[in-house]
Amino acid sequence: MGTFIKGRINYLRGEEQTGREWFEMIDHGENADRTLRAFCEMDDVGLSRDVSMLLDAEGRPRDAFCRVVKHGARTGTTLFLCEDGQLECEGEIAANGRVSQRVSVDGQLGYLGLHPLVGDALVALSRGTDEKGSFRTVHGLANSVAPAGDEGLYAMPTAIDVAYLGEESMTVPAGTFAARRYALRWHAEWEPAQLWVHGPDALFLRLTWDQIGAAYELVELHEGR
Repeated sequence: MGTFIKGRINYLRGEEQTGREWFEMIDHGENADRTLRAFCEMDDVGLSRDVSMLLDAEGRPRDAFCRVVKHGARTGTTLFLCEDGQLECEGEIAANGRVSQRVSVDGQLGYLGLHPLVGDALVALSRGTDEKGSFRTVHGLANSVAPAGDEGLYAMPTAIDVAYLGEESMTVPAGTFAARRYALRWHAEWEPAQLWVHGPDALFLRLTWDQIGAAYELVELHEGR
């Protein structure tokens, strides 16, 4: 087995903490796959989210699981299986009952948005670092397009305009890191969010979004079991 990294992210509105996210990144060694796990709490909407994803060497999803609980009741539980040219979604959603989907994709799905920040940061790998300052649309699938990730919960198309803005040093409570900075734009009329990630796996460091007055930052990071 390879490296084992765990950490915590705080969700902030001004000085108020509105939620938190615990995560683990496990490198499986020889085949270069890794598992990304996250448990998220959003106090302001009474939501918890439990996510596990298996990623290939390029950070693309191979399979994933997501359970959302809101105000103590299960909102949805879904399993996503990613194959070349197709994503399968099987689950049970409070608003829809049992769901079973087969969604065609172009080749291997590059991005699956299930709303933990450590997973959302993988959009940086899909965008890359060429054409600095230029927005490029990253097409993928998500389980919700609601800001809190609490609606839908089945597979649906998503498109994020992403610009690579360069390298800089970023200091967060967990430490100081060499970072890559990106701008993320979900709608043309919205102000872009600013994202900083670290290293080849796009480890989440910080995200700020003035559109909703929110910030999210890495406050703890540990390596080892």
